Amino acid sequence: MKNNKSDHLTLNVIISGICRPVSMLLNYIYIPVVLNYLGVEKYGIWTTILTLISWVGYFDIGIGNGLRNRLTETLNGNAEYNAKKMVSSSYVFSTIIMTGLSIIFVLVAQFLDWYKIFGVLESDESLKLIVIESVLLVAFNFVFNLCINVLYAFQKASIVSLLQVIALGINLIGVFIIKRFTVSNLTLLVFVYGFAFIAVNVVASILLYSRHKELAPSIKEVDFGVGKDIIRLGFKFFVIQICALVLFATDSLIISYLYGAVNVTPYSNVNKLFMAISGIYIAFITPIWSSVTKDKANKDTIKMLRSIRNLVLLMIPFALGAIALLFVFRPLADWWLGMHLEYPQILLICGMLYCVFNMWCSLNAYVLNGLEVMTPSLIIAVIQAVVNIPLSLFFAVIMKMESAGVLLGTVISMSIAALIQPVLVIREINKLKKANLGAMNE
Repeated sequence: MKNNKSDHLTLNVIISGICRPVSMLLNYIYIPVVLNYLGVEKYGIWTTILTLISWVGYFDIGIGNGLRNRLTETLNGNAEYNAKKMVSSSYVFSTIIMTGLSIIFVLVAQFLDWYKIFGVLESDESLKLIVIESVLLVAFNFVFNLCINVLYAFQKASIVSLLQVIALGINLIGVFIIKRFTVSNLTLLVFVYGFAFIAVNVVASILLYSRHKELAPSIKEVDFGVGKDIIRLGFKFFVIQICALVLFATDSLIISYLYGAVNVTPYSNVNKLFMAISGIYIAFITPIWSSVTKDKANKDTIKMLRSIRNLVLLMIPFALGAIALLFVFRPLADWWLGMHLEYPQILLICGMLYCVFNMWCSLNAYVLNGLEVMTPSLIIAVIQAVVNIPLSLFFAVIMKMESAGVLLGTVISMSIAALIQPVLVIREINKLKKANLGAMNE
């Protein structure tokens, strides 16, 4: 039985690692199809909208991540928490938050100049309505998406990866259907995107709670005390997520605002190809978050260190792959898209550095999240968020590096975490080892 438990992380890593390339393949089929369907400028708008709607998931005040950690502890013998109350309270709190945010956004959206934000002079569709539709669909989906955090707590990261493959497959099929019957309809594309993920999460939720009725959310089990504890932990995740939002999700908006939506497309292509490498690696390491929380609850620092070491070694071939991509990027991108776009060499170099830094920082961040080392992580995230936009604007405008400068500012900001996070990981594990040794000697 013990061996089965120790192999659980390995199995999740392998299956997640297999599913991720399939997800990436679907994404890379999706991109040229959508680019051909929408055209360069509308595709730039769509890429920027995807950035905007990714923000919605950051505004749950960290409830999803708080639930993930607390539920993992509970499922591994922590009697302090009641699992059903945690799940029920999380669903109710998330519904309240997302409803409130949706109402606020719809009201604020009426007063924004979306044409100026996207850097376009005109469009045959209402950009305001498209953005509102996007945000409402994602907000609605977010509540159902809590089943993902429950699956992570059950150490079922491989199922999460499989669900993502299914959602992307439905999305791609939907695009082929609308492409056959319509021309450049961004409104319809948004609906297909939202429907794919909502449908998968709804079905996954039904199957999950049918099998685990002891966790099925119930309004009778809502406990504001339990909910506040999850929010208390989750709020630290929330602040870190907001800082990550500034660090990772503003580049497209800055480029679109300064240089127009057309210039988002080359940047987006560079980002997507390099992130294919880091994306596969991150799929491999995703289970480490809940695994570390579980090892901490079980006081098993030996297994924790072994898992971390193996994932560090796994990073080496991926980093070499990012360097190799630097030399073959242009012909590969031309073949992939079926068209030629200009990619400055400095933009490619920044893309490679971004890829490597993202892998290293993600591994350390997942370990720190699993250990619940929140305050130092929060400080690092705030510093990065504060310096990121000024650095991006400095290199883009003052140094006249344009899109490459925006990405370079992000890379330099990431270097802060890349240096400090490993020190925090080592320090925290050493503290756990001493605490466990002290407990054994008592």
